[in-house]
Amino acid sequence: MHALKPFIEAQCQELCGYTLTTAVLEVPPDPTLGDFANKAAFALAKQRRMAPPKIAAELAEQLRAAAPEWLADVSATGPYINLRLSDAWLMEQLQAETWAGTEPAPDSVAWLLEYVSANPTGPLHIGHARWAAVGDSLARLLTYAGERVQREFYVNDAGMQVANLRRSVDAVRAGKPVPEDGYHGDYVKELAQQTADPVGLMLAEQRETLHGAGVEFDVWFSELDLHRSGAVEKGLERLRQGAFTFEHEGALWFRSTAYGDDKDRVLRKSDGSLTYFAADIAYHLNKLERGFGRLVNLWGADHHGYIKRVDAAVAALSQSLGRPYAPGETLHVLLGQLVNLFRNGEPVRMSKRTGDMVSMQEVMDEIGVDALRYLLIRKHPNTHMDFDLAKAVEQSPDNPVYYVQYAYARLSSILRKASVGAIHELPLQLPQPLHPSERAVILKALQWRDVVAESAALLEPQRICTFLEELAVLLHVFYHDCRVIDEADAPRTAFRLALVQKWQGLFRTGLELLGVSAPEQM
Repeated sequence: MHALKPFIEAQCQELCGYTLTTAVLEVPPDPTLGDFANKAAFALAKQRRMAPPKIAAELAEQLRAAAPEWLADVSATGPYINLRLSDAWLMEQLQAETWAGTEPAPDSVAWLLEYVSANPTGPLHIGHARWAAVGDSLARLLTYAGERVQREFYVNDAGMQVANLRRSVDAVRAGKPVPEDGYHGDYVKELAQQTADPVGLMLAEQRETLHGAGVEFDVWFSELDLHRSGAVEKGLERLRQGAFTFEHEGALWFRSTAYGDDKDRVLRKSDGSLTYFAADIAYHLNKLERGFGRLVNLWGADHHGYIKRVDAAVAALSQSLGRPYAPGETLHVLLGQLVNLFRNGEPVRMSKRTGDMVSMQEVMDEIGVDALRYLLIRKHPNTHMDFDLAKAVEQSPDNPVYYVQYAYARLSSILRKASVGAIHELPLQLPQPLHPSERAVILKALQWRDVVAESAALLEPQRICTFLEELAVLLHVFYHDCRVIDEADAPRTAFRLALVQKWQGLFRTGLELLGVSAPEQM
């Protein structure tokens, strides 16, 4: 199935004889004007040296004369061309739609999504939960859109943090106070009661928590292995060979200003120790050498100042490998803000087990996986979020996850009531003209491919939430206006049951991309 907007854009250009590289379709504020408004007249005004309203009137006339099967009505309102799609064409598109994902092209670029990547020094917190939910949903979305995607967790198992965890656990085991710069909380006491390495135990707990949230990774990449393999020195040597480094006052520097950074960066200090940035360069070199052409990193907002230097490194490494590099595409960093937890409007900050932030597992146990994932995905990750645990479990239209799941459950209920088991095909001929509320849901459903394409291109899975919520609103209007099961009108009943099955399949697909369940009953 093709996306709706690109098809109509291309048809308008072909039938009207103009060429534009930018999209010009939008949904008019007044639905009585049409399904879409074409604003090509604005872009063509300078080229044709005519007023936009006059261009719009001429283009509308050309479309009316061409009378394509997809167009029921066309008119011009000022500089806009109003398009109303034909019911028959809409039904033809809906009948052909299966909501199936797109298979990746054989020569498609491979994507590497790296997210969560927490230190294995404590339980995952609600901020990690946000990155886990967004990252996993983004991986699902890109895969559905036809991209080849690998999911990766970078295990920060080298450095002072893991050393401090081991020192903290050793102190508890020996009956001594935890060092001031160590880790506190009951989970340290729990680790001390076991004989295994606390870092390994903590990593296993993080894996289990993520698995419980439906978040899986293809690769768990160890920073410690990166150091042990000599990859860090290899990365520095590659930069040296490409003349991307220089020495100053006994230290080794990377010429990151040559690639847009605001200052050059130290790789090896004058005392011979490596900076963390050196390990990051080695890790991104490893990503590129594994053949990935699109690198997406989900980081905490506190890493904002780190983006330019890593992007500069990826640009230099790509050049040294003879690989293509595109700013903002080869490496794309999504920043995730932390989440403020509330319960009935009161802040929730402390956790006895961790000693500070409430853990991801604690929140998941309280509100469930569906509410956790949906509400964390629903807003752009780089926006601050106040998350109220009490509202997350409300069974009311004010709770968006409940509202969307209820829409699916209600569709399922109608099919159960009608004892519909097998898939029903939509009739080729409509039993009677579409009801406006019926048509509104159909038109919205057929914009699914547009939303998927836009969400994948912008790396914004929250758009899927917005779409499902808007579709749910239209469905509730449909239920109010249109009787689905009418024993006195068998053709219309069969038609609407087939519509309900189509819509049910769409909701199931959308919820699956979010990693949220589709309950048959609520």
